[in-house]
Amino acid sequence: MKKCIQDFIVYLDVRKGRAKNTLLAYRADLTQMADVVSSELGSELHPEDISKDCLKAYVDWLTQREFRPATISRKMAALRCFLEYISLVERRCEHSLVDTLKPPAAPRKPPRVLTQDEVNALLDAPTGLSTARGRRDAAILALLYATGLRATDTIALQVSDIDLDTGMISLPLRAGVRLPLNVAREPLHVYLYEGRPNLEKHPQEQALFLNQRGRRLSRQGLWLVVKHWAGVLGLGDEVSPHTLRHTLANHLLCKGLSTREVQRMLGLSSPTAIRLIREAALTGEDGARREAIPQS
Repeated sequence: MKKCIQDFIVYLDVRKGRAKNTLLAYRADLTQMADVVSSELGSELHPEDISKDCLKAYVDWLTQREFRPATISRKMAALRCFLEYISLVERRCEHSLVDTLKPPAAPRKPPRVLTQDEVNALLDAPTGLSTARGRRDAAILALLYATGLRATDTIALQVSDIDLDTGMISLPLRAGVRLPLNVAREPLHVYLYEGRPNLEKHPQEQALFLNQRGRRLSRQGLWLVVKHWAGVLGLGDEVSPHTLRHTLANHLLCKGLSTREVQRMLGLSSPTAIRLIREAALTGEDGARREAIPQS
């Protein structure tokens, strides 16, 4: 294999004009691959021996040693280029092997979850503004956290979907679904009676949340409301309406609800999302692991 790697490096240098640093990196990466796979096989690796299992063994080895994604991508590029060479130029392996070589999927990080103190500060932030916009923003933030609504469901709400007497909200995009307003009841009451009338410019507009032009607040507008107040409090650029949804799920799990109950309440369909939220919920604000969360 060493001679084949050397021939490949010469080919890249003479025929392709690759930079010296690239040649050095490719030589090191391919030598590493040959050593790793030879160790797995228990004998020296030859180009004709390269198979899907060999490639998988190498990718698994890289993953287990937690190389940085950029490093793995570079090593995959070197190996892919080498496979192209030995299949098309030297014809010593099947070209189809190139298509099977894929970098390992990057592990998904648990979604950002706010602490209870951060949520309290976020919900309180707009209440200091006695303006229509401040009252609207307070109602939006409280509703997102109280119900875990998706952005799409939130901007689709009509005034008639809010029942302050019963403290319930109907979702126009999910027929028959009604949710309790909980902590959003009072902010919505203030907004409907003291905020929305001052934003209203078109009497026929029945959208619950209005923008400065008196029209239905857009998805981007909703996103900007959350980003603005998160920025005011220094909570970070990644806070979004979805963050409040994940935060509610996390807090419900920490209070003892089962994953199945939370999944049903919030309409979470992705098992991966539930697993990541459970992982976040199992870790307290101080980094200490909590007791297991009930599945059902």
